[in-house]
Amino acid sequence: MSRHSILKAALTLCVVTGVTGAALAEEATTDQRGVSVKERARPDYDAAGIRAGSFMVYPTASVSEIYDDNIYAVDTGETDDFITKLASSVAVNSNWNRHALNLNAGLSQLLYADNTDEDNFNWNIGGSARLDILRDTNVSVNAGFAQAHEDRGSPSSPGLAAEPTEYFTTDAGVTFFQRFNRLFGELGATYMKYDYKDVDAVGGGTINQDQRDRNEYTQSLKLGYSVSPDTSLYIRGTLNQRDYRLRPPSVGITVDRNSNGYEVVGGSDFKISNIMQGGVYVGYHEQDYEAVGLSNASGVAFGADVDWFITPLTTINLNASSSIQETTTAGASGYQSMGVGLTVDHELLRNVILSGNVGYSNDDYDTISRQDDYISAGLGVDYLLNRNFELGLKYDYKDRNSDIVGNDYSRNQLGLTLTGKL
Repeated sequence: MSRHSILKAALTLCVVTGVTGAALAEEATTDQRGVSVKERARPDYDAAGIRAGSFMVYPTASVSEIYDDNIYAVDTGETDDFITKLASSVAVNSNWNRHALNLNAGLSQLLYADNTDEDNFNWNIGGSARLDILRDTNVSVNAGFAQAHEDRGSPSSPGLAAEPTEYFTTDAGVTFFQRFNRLFGELGATYMKYDYKDVDAVGGGTINQDQRDRNEYTQSLKLGYSVSPDTSLYIRGTLNQRDYRLRPPSVGITVDRNSNGYEVVGGSDFKISNIMQGGVYVGYHEQDYEAVGLSNASGVAFGADVDWFITPLTTINLNASSSIQETTTAGASGYQSMGVGLTVDHELLRNVILSGNVGYSNDDYDTISRQDDYISAGLGVDYLLNRNFELGLKYDYKDRNSDIVGNDYSRNQLGLTLTGKL
């Protein structure tokens, strides 16, 4: 059977399942609002895990077949291909009464049917821990290491690269939390390292990526007040330092991209009965660049992640964010990224979940005249077969409209995934 036939058969299966299940949607009679559709417990379909002493181990593996009609994310001369994705992961979680330790690891292999230069292998390993010093005092730490490949649609992806750019990340963080009755505070620090590898160029030669290597440091202080057990107000201040490995007069480096920044916001985390929960914040951020020719970036800082449990079977999620991102685009200091998205999850049956999402984002580059507008949309269905297997069908659309000629693109992806879990 051809790959086209497999995708058509899978789509037919999911449609038939949905039509059959629509008449039975009301089998979930218990009002479970207060927990999102995707996160609520389903004892008949959740992985049981493997007990190992005082830890629970959750291994998963999946195989996906994906059709992409524009694998290089280009404006004209699109190339389509089928992609096979093999992935596996494992999570190890403690179940202690006090303290916590969580470990995770994963890997994925992407295999292109015709354009094998796009094949790539990614992996990650990490963990987090919490030390409960007193009832109202704890310290949390986390660390991770990963190998990844840059998506062709990334605004910083080299246009003449013959293959996806490989890079490594190293991250670590620590947070100290203290509560005094209704008052609480968090003091934190994080570290992030980016190491980009040189990539072969179209037509021969190599594109040097060392100018993108950098370390990013952040320090934050959050002070809050619990208005009620379900609602808190807070203010948070954050400092950051972005330190590039290569600076002038290094060979080929003409711009010093080091910078320092800050962000000050006020916000609230809340839960309104079983109808709505989440968090919102708003404030101001600024990034100051050391190079004289690069203008500083500043603007409104905001964020939101809100779940609305509109019915027992439907959850609507609103998310929004703004940030100042790094770029090596010639002449630009950085870009301000702002976006908003809406996701709807509907429990057609206890084991059939329908999803849809739409989103819009804007990248506004500083120092140069460039703006990129992104529109995205998607549809999906998850069919939970039993505790150990689930089938997912997903469609994604993305469109970029840029001020720079030739940077526009539209992309459609359709994928079928079979996941096994213990």
